[in-house]
Parts: sequence; C-alpha cells; structure tokens
Amino acid sequence: MRTIAAIATPPGRGGIGIVRMSGDESLNILKNIFKTNADIMPRYMHYGHIVYDNEVVDECLACYFKAPKTYTREDMVEIYCHGGYVTSLYIYEILLKLGAVPAEAGEFTKLAFLNGRIDLLEAEAVEGIIDSQTKEEQGLYTKILGGKLSEKLESLIEELLNLIAECEAKIDYPELGDVDDMEDKINFIVERIDQFLQDEKRSNYIREGIKTAIIGRPNVGKSSLLNAITNKERAIVTEIPGTTRDTIEEYISYDGLYLHLIDTAGIRETEEIVESKGIELSHKAAREADIVIVVLDGSESLNKGDIEILESVSDKEKIIVVNKEDKGIELDISRLDRYGDKILIASLKEDRGVRELMQMIKEIFITDIDGEYLSVFNIRHKEALLSARENLYLARRDIDLMPFEIVEVSLRLALDDLYSILGRSGDEDLIDRVFQDFCVGK
Repeated sequence: MRTIAAIATPPGRGGIGIVRMSGDESLNILKNIFKTNADIMPRYMHYGHIVYDNEVVDECLACYFKAPKTYTREDMVEIYCHGGYVTSLYIYEILLKLGAVPAEAGEFTKLAFLNGRIDLLEAEAVEGIIDSQTKEEQGLYTKILGGKLSEKLESLIEELLNLIAECEAKIDYPELGDVDDMEDKINFIVERIDQFLQDEKRSNYIREGIKTAIIGRPNVGKSSLLNAITNKERAIVTEIPGTTRDTIEEYISYDGLYLHLIDTAGIRETEEIVESKGIELSHKAAREADIVIVVLDGSESLNKGDIEILESVSDKEKIIVVNKEDKGIELDISRLDRYGDKILIASLKEDRGVRELMQMIKEIFITDIDGEYLSVFNIRHKEALLSARENLYLARRDIDLMPFEIVEVSLRLALDDLYSILGRSGDEDLIDRVFQDFCVGK
C-alpha cells in the first residue's frame, strides 16, 4: 500500500506550514529525518528538527497518529514547520525521496471515505467547509460533516427497505392481497423526497447567495444602489442615461444574509445594438432572480416605462425603491399599491434607505436562511433525488398494473439512487468526480 504526502497549507508566507503523510510507511519515513530527544508516541506533539544529508532543514513539531483512529484510518504523520513556500516544499520533496508519493487532489478525504470513516455526503461537506464564504454556509456544512444529514437520508432509506421487504413478501405470499397500504407508504417516501428538494433551494441561498436583481429605467439610481450596498464604487454612475450596458455582479454578506447582487442595464426602448443586448440581460436577470429590487425616480411621475417594468415582474418577490427623495417626491405612491406592499422611500445620494432595504430583504428570507434545517446541497444530490422520485412514481403506477416483481425493480432503482448520495453505489467514476475538485492535501 502506498504512502501519500502533500502540503496541507496554502502556498505563500505564513506562520506555520503543515506537511502531512498517510500510509503504512509514514512513521518510518518520519523517523529517518526527524531528530528528537523523546520516543515518538501516538497523538503526542514532539519537538525536534528535520535533518537531511546531515543538514538541519528546519526546527519543527511533528505528530504521529496511529491507525485506525485517524482521519484516513491509516497511520498518519503531520509535520509543523515554519511557514513559507520554500520550507514546506523542501520537506515535502524529502518525503518523496524517502518513498512517499504525491497525494492526488482530495486523496486524504477519499481515503477517509473508502476506509469507511465518513460517507460521500460528509466527504463533500469537507470541501464545502473549505470553500465557505460565510459563517452560515460553514455552519451548514459542519452539521452535514457531523452526520446529521446522513441520518435523515438513512431514515428515508430504512423506510424504502421496509417497503421492498413488504413487496417481496407479497411476491412470495400473494394471498396478502391489499396494496393500499403500499401505495400510502410510497406516497410518504415521495413526500419526504419533495421536502428535501424544497429545502435544497433554501440551502442554495446560503451557499450561492440570494440572487437579487436591481432593475429600472436608465438613470434612476440602480448603480448608486449597488455602490451603496457594497460600500464601494463598483459601478460607474453618471447623469448620462444608459451608462450601464452590461450586468455587474457582486456578493456581500450582511447580518446572516448572503446576497448575489446583479446591477442591470436601464430598461427602455432603444435601437442601439449594444444597449439592446444589455436590456435583454436585464430581463433575464429579473426572471432568474430570487428577489427583484425595482428602482423608480421619485422626483418624476410614474410613467409608461416604469409601469411596464413593474408589470414584467408581477409574479416575482420584489421591493420597490422610490429614489431621489432629496429632490422631492412627485411620484404618486398610492399608484404603487397594486404592484406590491413592500415600498421604500430613499435618497441614495444622501445614503438614506439602504439599511432599511437590507432589513426588508432579511425579513423576507429569514426563515429560508435558518441554519437549523439540513438539506442536500449540490446538483448530484438533486439529480439522485429526482431520479428516486421518478422510480417511485413508476412503482406506484405499476402496483395495479404489473406483477410485484416489476414494482420491486422500480423500488430498488429508487433505493440505488438514495444510496448513491451516500456513496454506496460502487460507481468509481462517480467517486472520482466528487474528489477531483478538492484541494491537494485534504
């Protein structure tokens, strides 16, 4: 069995660099180069020096972890050297010269999965923790790594296994007869899957941000709003209508919210080709958004263009921002009641209304960003759940039409779909795909 090695800390300047190994030869390789006054004991931090070719490479600490109580369930070693790319790389190269081989991306976590320490869902959560952009997202993945989501899926799998057992019993003993209870049980499992799928959208808010499109006519203050929310000059602001020709995207974290902000080109009738393309993107952003912020010029009366924009997002969750209060409000606010009840008077020029706007967004999504719930969190999980649901639909349809042997086939296919989320399908290509985007050293 090979012993793998990798640098576990990012390249660059830092206080500490960590080089790690996993495999049967980990301890022997360490003993060849690590000089210390004490016997190396498992789970003890030892002080010493890395020495190679009779030269001291670095003063460092080292820890040996004895299998199976390790991250990979193999013998492991971690060397804590002074930070900096040169030192870590030098020690890593020495380990390779002494028999270790370079770890592949995600191979340490892959070994943890293959050796049964974690399931595939928990392994993916490790990558999620590393890539998290907010503490809410990090908290979500930490709960998943702790096995809480796996427990929910295991419960669903248990229900399906019981159903398959009942189906086999009906095959062996046709006199059992009535199948109404089986249909009810299939419906129950489908409802559980539907809940997972509904919650997936909520987890998407935490992971990828609440997609927030800022739309309106040219020169009403859309780019000023983006700059005010992000607190930086992200978009060019001028008095010339049509300055923004493309969508501008930013991500911000605010009091538990993770927003994916999209500033769009001003919507108006135009024959200018580039501006027309930008307006098309504006409509697309509004259609795909989780919430739309419609910005109006409060110093003018509501006009045809404003009304068309408001009607184009009539089915969307939205907040209407009446800007330019500093110039005096000429717009008849009562005319906006038919388009929604979330209306905010603001002066972006004088920084009035931005905090109130953020609070309104939070009130809309507060239940959706509750970190206490757990759900699947990537397209692989979603596709597996959709496939399981489809196979359950087939089983339910076939109960009155086909022999129970056919019903059981559909139920087992649904079971395989759920098993694949946890990595029990035995599909090596699937496993390789999951780990190929991990960082080396994890």
